[in-house]
Amino acid sequence: MRRLCLWLVFFVMLGIQSAFAQSYVVKGNVVSKLDNEPLIGVSVMQKGTANGAVTDMDGNYELKIQGGEATLVFSYIGMRSQELPVNSRTGVLNVALEDDSQLVDEVVVVAYGVRKKGTIAGSVSMVQADKMENVPAPSFDQALQGQAPGLSVISSSGEPSKAAVFQIRGTNSINSGTAPLFILDGVPIESSDFNTISPSDIESVSVLKDASSTSIYGARASNGVVVITTKRGLSMDKAKVTLRAQYGFSQLGNIDWNMMDTNERIQFEKLIGMDTGQDYDLLARTNVNWMDAIFKDRAPLQSYEISINRATERVNYYVSGGFYDQDGIAPGSSFRRYNIRANAEVKASNWLKVGTNTMAAYEEIEQTEEGSPTLSSPIFACRLMLPYWNPFKEDGSLASTNDGTWTGTGVNPLEWMANNPVMNKKYKLLSTVYAEITPIQNLTIRSQFGVDYSHSTGSSQSFPSYSLNNGQGAAGRSSYDTMNLTETTTANYRWTYKDDHAFNFLLGQEAVNYMSEGFQVFTEGQTNDLLTDLSSGTRGSSWSNSYTSYAYLSFFGRAEYNYKDLYYADFSVRADASSRFGKNNRWGGFWSVGLMWNAKGEEFLKDVEWLTNAQVALSSGTTGNSEIPDFDHLALVSGGPNYNDEAGIYPAQSSNEDLSWEKTWSTNLAFHLGFIDRINLDVELYNKKTTDMLMYVPESYAITGEGSHWENIGAMVNRGIEVNVNADVLRVGDFAWNLSANFSYNKNELKELYSGVDEYVNSTTGLRYEVGRPVNEFYLNRYAGVNPANGEQLWYTKDGEITNEYREEDRVMTGKSFDAPWAGGFGTTLSWKGLSFSAQFTWMADRWVLNNDRYFEENNGSFSSYNQSKRLLYDGWKNPGDVTDIPRYGEIAQLDDRFLENSSFLRLKNVTIAYSLPRLWLQKSKFFTSARVYLQGLNLLTFTGFTGFDPEYAGNRYLGVYPPSRQYTIGVEVSF
Repeated sequence: MRRLCLWLVFFVMLGIQSAFAQSYVVKGNVVSKLDNEPLIGVSVMQKGTANGAVTDMDGNYELKIQGGEATLVFSYIGMRSQELPVNSRTGVLNVALEDDSQLVDEVVVVAYGVRKKGTIAGSVSMVQADKMENVPAPSFDQALQGQAPGLSVISSSGEPSKAAVFQIRGTNSINSGTAPLFILDGVPIESSDFNTISPSDIESVSVLKDASSTSIYGARASNGVVVITTKRGLSMDKAKVTLRAQYGFSQLGNIDWNMMDTNERIQFEKLIGMDTGQDYDLLARTNVNWMDAIFKDRAPLQSYEISINRATERVNYYVSGGFYDQDGIAPGSSFRRYNIRANAEVKASNWLKVGTNTMAAYEEIEQTEEGSPTLSSPIFACRLMLPYWNPFKEDGSLASTNDGTWTGTGVNPLEWMANNPVMNKKYKLLSTVYAEITPIQNLTIRSQFGVDYSHSTGSSQSFPSYSLNNGQGAAGRSSYDTMNLTETTTANYRWTYKDDHAFNFLLGQEAVNYMSEGFQVFTEGQTNDLLTDLSSGTRGSSWSNSYTSYAYLSFFGRAEYNYKDLYYADFSVRADASSRFGKNNRWGGFWSVGLMWNAKGEEFLKDVEWLTNAQVALSSGTTGNSEIPDFDHLALVSGGPNYNDEAGIYPAQSSNEDLSWEKTWSTNLAFHLGFIDRINLDVELYNKKTTDMLMYVPESYAITGEGSHWENIGAMVNRGIEVNVNADVLRVGDFAWNLSANFSYNKNELKELYSGVDEYVNSTTGLRYEVGRPVNEFYLNRYAGVNPANGEQLWYTKDGEITNEYREEDRVMTGKSFDAPWAGGFGTTLSWKGLSFSAQFTWMADRWVLNNDRYFEENNGSFSSYNQSKRLLYDGWKNPGDVTDIPRYGEIAQLDDRFLENSSFLRLKNVTIAYSLPRLWLQKSKFFTSARVYLQGLNLLTFTGFTGFDPEYAGNRYLGVYPPSRQYTIGVEVSF
């Protein structure tokens, strides 16, 4: 018995010793992968047990493990949890957790929610914050150029405050809207408000292109949707403060200035017989390059921003403020903005979240006149001012008509701008508040209310001391208010069945109410420059007011299905009612179906190591367009006319209660491929057909006296392909090299017009709408050059014969359009340790613009009293036998296809060189967590055959356009 007890004691002691032998300690440090900062309060748990620890102030942890091999789970709010195996030989285990901001590439923002990348049947392209936050521009739109296939972003003006023109997958309408729907944090906004949003506040921009991704927006999504999401708090142990400052300057890009200098002008005047009475010895002493005189070479810009953000289990917030100030390169042009933002979300209980996204901005905008052929517009006038007219006195002040120091014809455009200033101010408030409840598991009900309010004012002055104003001043004031209210309620339910079947259902209701009103007043008769305001005038010269409003009411739903992460399907439906249509067709219905197959998940491809992704997606559905004037379906009367000084009214328009939605049916086929975990390739094919197009149809004045009215007519088709490729060329140690490129091709064709007609000439634009051709193809006379025998202009007749008679009836379709069928971009990024370099190029091909500036500078007779192109001196016809395209002097040019130019271009859009200071250096400060300095250039190089200031112009007729500027900036960004 005693022996038995001894053996029992021996085995118990052996077991205890063995148990102690199987316990060991693992310790280490946990940091944020984003900035290598230690994370406080990270949970470190032994999986399957209650054994755990929490990291201390330095991010260190120490955990005693019971047993043999184990798995440690590292988790922190807002960061990806990591599970790592350990055993008795591990000892030290250091961990870097990825922050939500780094995982944003795995989440795609879609309509009314987010989806995991790779689970979407629709066509969605995303542009992340790093592409936008440091752009030296008032708004983010320029940063989107060339970033997303199928998205065209073209400048409408280089004036700092003006937004670019967006287009997704071609032109879908003749007279109705062609711009996408823009959504900011769930609220629709206008592109004209982009400059009120600080680019640094934007987290991502999603471009929704096909029916599966856009049809749930229904009546407003025919031209695609751009969803803008602003930043939220990051997951951190303490608030993170970031300061960012930029300073730089803008200048006109390299321009091939083709206007005559003084010596050439004198030769030209002698050649054409304009030298009578001219003192050329005196005139030759002045030689002004008016391009240099008008455009600033060092127009300064500066930007300062501060942001504070934090995320905890209960509260998430992002607060920012900024100041942006930029002088334009043209006189009388500047932009200044003050902006603040507060995004916050509070988890009030386990079932309730409330939050807000709110921004406010104040802007001061000075705009120079552009786009019109007037000598008071410096941008247009710089081409026509004679080189021996000096806009400045010897002391550098402006030459003036008041004292006779201005010797030119008409006005000194710089003096005119200084004496007729125009200033605009804008106050912007955009706020959403929302509440989100989870009454039962997997069901989320969210209600959001948004307010978009703008107050804009304008002021203009004409000083009486300016001699051309004849001692009589003028003043003008304008005030406009717009309010857009949006209410959205959605219910989302997620359900999983047997781990293989996942369902997601969304039901929603939305209402939009928009109103805008304003007035303008002008008075004249002021006699003192210091009192050039409305009340100092002796008479009112003009006055007007405006009011408009519209409303939408919508109901929508979406269902999604996922089987084993192999097969995906989504279905959406939406019904919209718009106040823009009559009671007969007020409601419109829209739908979509999307299917996606994750082929890589199949057994026969799982072991193919070189193929890392293979997905095929197909979608089809309808969307709508309702962009017409708000009250044009109604019969209206208007005031204004008077007889014997008594006010009257008149019938302004007739009604059309049958007017209805413009509808677009689109189909999309996509292939998403990945190779060797380094290369991703996306190829998409699409077909869009627009029917019941909204068009301002011409009619006889004898019918209603109007001459035209809105109707639903005809059809149009857009077909195309988009390709996007992204490759990590090298990833070796601290060195990484990435290449990306995309291109798109779109073919537009008009299929049907109104009342059975096959063509309609738009006489004011040089365009003709013809069935079977692109909608924006030019319709012009064809220039045949110059008769070498006598220097006469020649044209082709409609039948191709040569004639010296210009006739409107000889106009033909040129086969050239200002909608570029080809567009894209490519770029590269290289990084090594803290040093990085990136460059982005954009391009467009086969795009044509009518260069109206050349009509004034190459007209050979009509405008010879002003400066002309050097071509008239060197290339103009002078003697029989000369072969040239410039006719003899006195032959008046016509606006034919000689002025139609290929505005295709390749542009180095952005170059950035940056250096981030090493973390070890920053740790010694015990204050800073990150620091970065960078140099940036915008619009550095442009390769084009276009002879105007800049080929990147959204319109079809180039005339006195404010050119985009080339910019250089230095920036600093620090966080603590």
